[in-house]
Amino acid sequence: MINSKGQSEQSNIPSPLKGGKKGSINLVIKVALVALIFIGVFYLIYFSVQYGKATFILSDREITADSDPQVERYKTGSKMYFFINRISKDLDSSLFTIEIEKQENNEYRHYKQVSYELEKNFPKMGSYLPSEYFRKPGKYRIKALLDGKIVASNLVEVAD
Repeated sequence: MINSKGQSEQSNIPSPLKGGKKGSINLVIKVALVALIFIGVFYLIYFSVQYGKATFILSDREITADSDPQVERYKTGSKMYFFINRISKDLDSSLFTIEIEKQENNEYRHYKQVSYELEKNFPKMGSYLPSEYFRKPGKYRIKALLDGKIVASNLVEVAD
């Protein structure tokens, strides 16, 4: 810019041609940072939800894999086999509890509870519930808890 004396002056106003690349690089960095934060938050939410998921199977015969079919009807006095594992990881729990609730007057009420002490790195757990627990016909809700948190629940019916 030329002043009134005919001398050249430096302007404090940035030229649109100067620093244009620097501004667009800053914009790209900011967009990339926001995208990384979004991906990180999504990752944490997704895997924290997946952490609690478990495969809990009840059957009238011994269960050998998490792909065995679920059984919902049992004969009075029969054993009920169970199998539990976490989706894509160890059980990561030191206490596995099964709560059995029996339906009375259209409400499920506490009936029996069985607990197992585990090593944290157990990949799965399988056993059976004694036939004495299911001598009476009716509807039952069976809950699986790992370290006191419900990870699965199944409804079954016991009939003559």
